[in-house]
Parts: sequence; structure tokens; C-alpha cells
Amino acid sequence: MPKFALPLVLLISLIALISLTFNVKQAQKDQNQNKVVKVVDGDTFQLASGKRVRLMGVDSPEYKNCGGAEAKKFLSDLILDENVHLSEEVTEAYGRSLAIVSLGDFFVNGAVMKEGWGRPDYRKNSFRDELTVDYHQAQTEKKGVWGKCISSTPLKKSCAIKGNIDFQTYDKFYHLQSCRHYNQIVLNLAYGEKWFCSEDEAVKAGFIKTRSC
Repeated sequence: MPKFALPLVLLISLIALISLTFNVKQAQKDQNQNKVVKVVDGDTFQLASGKRVRLMGVDSPEYKNCGGAEAKKFLSDLILDENVHLSEEVTEAYGRSLAIVSLGDFFVNGAVMKEGWGRPDYRKNSFRDELTVDYHQAQTEKKGVWGKCISSTPLKKSCAIKGNIDFQTYDKFYHLQSCRHYNQIVLNLAYGEKWFCSEDEAVKAGFIKTRSC
């Protein structure tokens, strides 16, 4: 072997080792960018990269609403401090990402829906039908908000005005006990429907009297 061959082999080996070490560190860095460092609410979280992500196809109650704290805890227990995988990712107007989220083979969006801590937003995605089935199953089994936050009887007789939302148009109506369809109205307290003690209180909250009164 020529005298220069051994140093050359050692040099090549050293370069290869440095390259391998760099690639491993880069891969670890890239992976750590997808580590969940904060859960905002039942359907939104933040990654180590600073990216804020919302579960595609899932609409969880706001934290202040019935079931909001429980929905946040459920998602936190699933993904906080974990590295998640995002697919079918799109960016909303304000920079937040919408994505199908998984932990290995575990489907996070579906888990939230199955346990009743969300409802479909019907955004187009490859799991939309599956999420809809999970949603109806949770309703039937009265899981999550469907057991905790559905209300037809006021806590106080003096606060019996029903604040109802049309979730197709998001128009808000209030119903007095004298209104025609009052007894048919069931409130979902998880998504902004509520009881009021006076018409003035309902109006201040943005509700208008239903036409059936």
C-alpha cells in the first residue's frame, strides 16, 4: 500500500463519520421541531418550531364553554411533549396550519372525535367520512360533550330562556317558554348555546327573539 493511502483512507473515514453525525443531528433537530410544546384547547396546539396547528375536520368547544377544559386535557394527555406527524396540511389565513395529525399509527383527530370532544367542521380531507361516523357514535353513546353539555332543563326556574344557534347559518335566537317550539329546543352548551334569565340579557349576548313567539 502506498505511504499516502492509509492517511487518505483515515481522512475519508473521518469525513464520512462527520457527515453521518451531522445527518443524524439534523434528523433529530427536524424531528424535534414537530414536538408538541403547548396545547391551546381541544383542537389546537403549538410545535417546538413555533407552528400552531389545528386538527383538520374537528371543531372542539372553546375553553370557556362547557367541555372546553376537558377537551383540552384530553388532547394534552395524548400529544403534549410528543413528536407528531402532520399530513394533508393546509395553511389558514392567519398562518395557522390545519392538518391530519398522527402519533405513529395512532390517529389523533379520530380519537378526539370518538371520545366526544369535537364535532365535524366538514372540511374536505381523506378521513372526513370516518370522522363523521365517529361523531355520530359519540353522540349515540353520549360521550364527552354529548353527555355533559346537552341541556333541556334550566338550573334555575327564573333563568329559563333558551339561547339557540342555527349551526347552518350561525344565526342566534332566543325562545321564551311561551314560544311555539320551546319544548323541542335542546341546548348544546359546548358550542355557545346558553340559558338566559331575561330577554335583555339574551339581546346583549347577540340573540334575537325567534319568529315563532
